[in-house]
Amino acid sequence: MNLIFCLVSLLGAFLLFQVQPVISKFILPWFGGSPGVWTTCMLFFQVLLFGGYGYAHFLASRRPRTQMLVHLGALLLAVLCLPIEPNPALQPVGSEEPIGRILLLLLRTVGLPYLVLSATSPLLQVWFTHKFPSRSPWRLYSLSNIGSLTALLSYPVLIETRWSDVEQTRIWSWTFVAFALLMGFCAWTNRVRPDVITPEGDPHPQAATHAVPPTWGRRLLWLLLPAFASVMLLATTNHLCQDVAVIPFLWIAPLSLYLVSFIICFDHPRWYHRAGWAVPTLLLLFGTSAIFNADFINVGFVTQLVVLLGAMFGICMVCHGELARLKPDTRHLTSYYLHMSAGGALGGLAVSLVAPLIFKTFFEWTLSLLLGVLLVGWVSMHALNLRGLARTAWVVFCLALWGGIARWELEYGDRLVRHRDFYGLLSVAEKEDPDTHEIIRSYISGTIRHGRQDMRPDHRRDQHSYYGPEAGAGKAILHFKDKADARIGVIGMGAGSVAGYGEKGQTYRFYELNPAGEKLALKWFTFVPDLIARGGKYEIALGDARLSLKHEDPQNFDVLILDAFSGDSVPMHLLTVEAFRLYLTHLKPGGVIAANVTNRALNLAPVLGRIADELGLHHVRIAHIPSEEAYVYPTDYVLFSRDEAFIKAQTPSAPPWAVTIANPPLWTDHHHNLFEILITRND
Repeated sequence: MNLIFCLVSLLGAFLLFQVQPVISKFILPWFGGSPGVWTTCMLFFQVLLFGGYGYAHFLASRRPRTQMLVHLGALLLAVLCLPIEPNPALQPVGSEEPIGRILLLLLRTVGLPYLVLSATSPLLQVWFTHKFPSRSPWRLYSLSNIGSLTALLSYPVLIETRWSDVEQTRIWSWTFVAFALLMGFCAWTNRVRPDVITPEGDPHPQAATHAVPPTWGRRLLWLLLPAFASVMLLATTNHLCQDVAVIPFLWIAPLSLYLVSFIICFDHPRWYHRAGWAVPTLLLLFGTSAIFNADFINVGFVTQLVVLLGAMFGICMVCHGELARLKPDTRHLTSYYLHMSAGGALGGLAVSLVAPLIFKTFFEWTLSLLLGVLLVGWVSMHALNLRGLARTAWVVFCLALWGGIARWELEYGDRLVRHRDFYGLLSVAEKEDPDTHEIIRSYISGTIRHGRQDMRPDHRRDQHSYYGPEAGAGKAILHFKDKADARIGVIGMGAGSVAGYGEKGQTYRFYELNPAGEKLALKWFTFVPDLIARGGKYEIALGDARLSLKHEDPQNFDVLILDAFSGDSVPMHLLTVEAFRLYLTHLKPGGVIAANVTNRALNLAPVLGRIADELGLHHVRIAHIPSEEAYVYPTDYVLFSRDEAFIKAQTPSAPPWAVTIANPPLWTDHHHNLFEILITRND
């Protein structure tokens, strides 16, 4: 029975956390590939985890036979909900409000199976104390966290690379059936037990509160400590996904470290030494502040990833370490877990729903670091037992670190306007050169400038940033500059920069996921209004580009530009072989697709080259590294066309940071993995 309890605990936790990246990645392209998809999914899972712990807390107080019958019924209903493959009919068809739709979709797809899985850990631990009254159930909790961690770590390196999204949902569903049988057996063995059980031999002396019930102050800490750790987790994940890519690897790395902190803290008290964890965490927070404040420090993505995740892990260790120090007697076990899960859900609500309403930047990440400095500084000061001058010096150091982190928000002082929603952070900045009198206005997504315009009347058509005449997009458009009725499609509007190329009679059709993006482009930039004034035509399709193109008649584009980055984040569903087949149905026979693959952390060009080979398209990579132009960026484009003469007329080049991939993967809607090209990219 001990072995079966361990096996069910591992398997239940594995399924509980494996389903999160499986389902989230499955529905990610349905909602435009936004970082908000993962955050919303995490909110759903945290709230349902709280529901599962509440169910376990209620059920644990019932008679043994009642527990067995109720839980067997719940397991049976959950099995009847399988398989968990999302129904394509639930896809959005336009620009509907995404958060409510995602939550409803998840509830209909995995709601009941996930709720039943969520109750597994507390129920098994309660039943374990009944079967083995002389043993501690806390090790079983640590074991379940190991199962959760195994699920997360195995996903990007094994599951994602081997099976398609559909296959993953079916394998998970069959594994859930096996789990249900084992969990049902555990419930059946618990149908009869003594009325009174007195656990003994708990190796955690600080948990031995005996008959004294937990105070309200202690219960409040049970709630606030996991809530803060949850905020730290989600805010860090949001920050990483905004500037790199919305990929399972960058969801899983923070979440795995979060789980590791649980495993360490709840396995045994000796693993959490207050000063041993708090002091290094402060140093990592200092390193984080230095990276983002000191201009002379120029580090690559991998270094930033290590420092940021290290700081997040340290803060979670302190939160969960202090939480473990407050463990109650096992008679209050389900109440303890209920408070913990409620804290996690509150953290998810704060980041997913509250923060976008009250902050116009991703300030919750900065705020979580500021609160982390205060918490870790307080814990370390008391752990080191500092007094007198040493305490004063320590407080001054923490306050200086606090001020250094707070200084980040000053970066947004030059913004004319800021807007934040489900799809990310948009802002407009303006800078005037006192010598040349240039007035440069920039469109910024996250921290990346996705368009610039010189606002002087005689320079408003000048092309800057990624759209100069030597860049791939410029070359493709200029190839059709003399065609009076040319049609140009652009996926990703930005500032509308490419409309500056437009002439009388030409049509520019933009596909923009975020309605706020179009409003900013039309209000603060003149590329589109100037195009209309010259006699050109402007069209807009709001919503995900693939969904829009799927429901449209052939557009007969001469040029289709793919430039739908959010920050530096890549919408993968726009770069699959199925997506390119769709693009070709809207392209004229001699038309050109220009894909912007400029990226600080991803080596996308080889993947697109593989797609071109698969579809029999001629293609060329064009990198442009400007020498002196202040507002023209280094660019990296791949051009595709059936017009062999056009492709051969281009001079191919690769940027200095390019890395060769011998056998690039073929990306499909159900099988793509950015993990491979993330780690092969030069820093």
